[in-house]
Amino acid sequence: MLVVLTVSAVSCTDDDDNGGVLDNNNSAYDLTVDNADFTILNAALLRTGLDATLDQAGGTYTVFAPTDTAFQTFLSANGFASIDDVPVLVLRNTLRNHVLSSVARSTDLTDGYVKTIATNDDGDTLDLYVDLTAGVVLNGVAEVTMADVTVDNGVVHVVDEVIALPTVVTLAAANPSFSNLVTAVDQQGLVATLSDDTATFTVFAPTNDAFQALIDESTTDGLNDISDVLALSNLTDVLTYHVVSGASVRAENIVDGANVDPIGPGTFSITGTVITDAQARDTNIVVTNVTAINGVVHAIDNVLLP
Repeated sequence: MLVVLTVSAVSCTDDDDNGGVLDNNNSAYDLTVDNADFTILNAALLRTGLDATLDQAGGTYTVFAPTDTAFQTFLSANGFASIDDVPVLVLRNTLRNHVLSSVARSTDLTDGYVKTIATNDDGDTLDLYVDLTAGVVLNGVAEVTMADVTVDNGVVHVVDEVIALPTVVTLAAANPSFSNLVTAVDQQGLVATLSDDTATFTVFAPTNDAFQALIDESTTDGLNDISDVLALSNLTDVLTYHVVSGASVRAENIVDGANVDPIGPGTFSITGTVITDAQARDTNIVVTNVTAINGVVHAIDNVLLP
């Protein structure tokens, strides 16, 4: 079952250029000044102007704070010699991808997506997937190693990896409910295409339950389990039938009755939250607007067929 994380807290407005003098308080920013494990994070905050944001008195932030070791791994993996080599706009948005605008202590977290204060080119806030299966893992890469460090303007959780800006693949791969879809996309060699952060996609993503619904739909189609689906000769066509390229179409912008032309062969229509595919089968959109740096994901409860 897909769950969208909701945190009940008073939110604050992000204002990186507040023009004020930094307060001498026990803020999330001050934690980076006083802790030798956060020297690179501190330098990154100062370089991007986010020091002022995380020093705001009365703020209500959750910060997932990468250690120096985490940053060193990130810099090495991306070919940067130091934090000063990372383009400022990229660094700033990456840091914002570690911040929630409300307080979420470890006891407030549940499995599901939560909005960070990072944004895509359209200004939509990016999602972060929280997985509590074994500890707290964020977007499938960063584990919380120390939780619930209380500061005056929220809470800080220490993480062991920098959380890169997520693509549509990142957000699907981090969520166990999409494991069958991720296996299929990987098997068909589509990961690189959908991970392109210079492209824009709208993905109608079948959950594991959706794949099971397809398997259960007929007793005569030869689909008895997921391995049969993965063996379909037209699997690439089926998968790309779920992807629209060149646009990130949010739920509120879907025109009722729209005829959609995906990457794969054929078209489908959307009326309300119901998709009618080329085989005249109806599928429901069950979760909307999971937002990545290169598009948006809407979860659906069956597999569309071209």
